Amino acid sequence: MTSGIEKIMKNLGANIRKHRKELKLTQFELSIQADVTEDYIQFLETGKRKPSLDVLARIADALKVEPYELLM
Repeated sequence: MTSGIEKIMKNLGANIRKHRKELKLTQFELSIQADVTEDYIQFLETGKRKPSLDVLARIADALKVEPYELLM
């Protein structure tokens, strides 16, 4: 059984990946723009990490979307 948080993290990871690919960014390029490590982006995209609101906002800004769009 999947918890609500696990579902949110799975959606978050899928949305980060989707928007990153739409902008034709690599994980490395997104990590530079969002000021996080490339590994951290990989962990987010696979649902293995939970970002702080600050990091979520920086990633959303780098992807040119609102933070809530990454959570839907």
